[in-house]
Amino acid sequence: MKNKRSWLVGDWTISDGSAAVLTPVDPLFIYLSLLTSASVSGDNEWKFVDIDNMLLESHGSMDAESIRLFFDMQDVRTRALEALCAVRHISSDTVVAKIDTAKVVAWLKRKCDPCKLPPALAEATVASLGASAADGLAERAKTREMALLVSEYLPEYWTAQLFAEYNGFDGVCSSEKVETKRVQAMVFDSPDSYAQGIASPSDAARQAKQQEKPKPAKEKQLEKAAKMSKSITSFFQKKKTAS
Repeated sequence: MKNKRSWLVGDWTISDGSAAVLTPVDPLFIYLSLLTSASVSGDNEWKFVDIDNMLLESHGSMDAESIRLFFDMQDVRTRALEALCAVRHISSDTVVAKIDTAKVVAWLKRKCDPCKLPPALAEATVASLGASAADGLAERAKTREMALLVSEYLPEYWTAQLFAEYNGFDGVCSSEKVETKRVQAMVFDSPDSYAQGIASPSDAARQAKQQEKPKPAKEKQLEKAAKMSKSITSFFQKKKTAS
């Protein structure tokens, strides 16, 4: 029967046949997404929020209970406040925080360290430049690839901010081979991969073949966004529907 399945474990039958697949991720990415939605105030402005009192019913696949448990992880909260926020102590038991743009951008740039690029993707990136590539272009190209991987975890606003910090990586182009290696880096379950996934190598090869394009639309959007200045609120406005 469709959507009816169970697990057989030893001598037991578990009626709930669903499965959850977990992959490692820096929890600060989740904090950044939640705080971005909660503390946006106006054009290029952020407001202070009390994390303990944030009225979060759900966020994507995270329900309210999951978010509460997540916020109760004190070591993660401390790291997030230090790395991403401006903090204000209202009283002995009340602390409010808001997004600190400079801190967030600095943290994201540390994530884009080209030394963290998966080896196969790094090799393909350098090889695509050719022997006559200008000095420093290889490092810039590898940084761009790291930024593309990191952007998979980011709200659109922060992706634009990150690429703007690098001037949209002007002068750095991609190739079909590099794009294929990037797809493999995102889906291979390998400890060398920055963004680990669940697909098998054969699945990844098929995905890579399907996604091979001279210039993916997402990259064009990222480069365009990096050259355009937008207010924070423009990324959170609801789309208007035709009456």
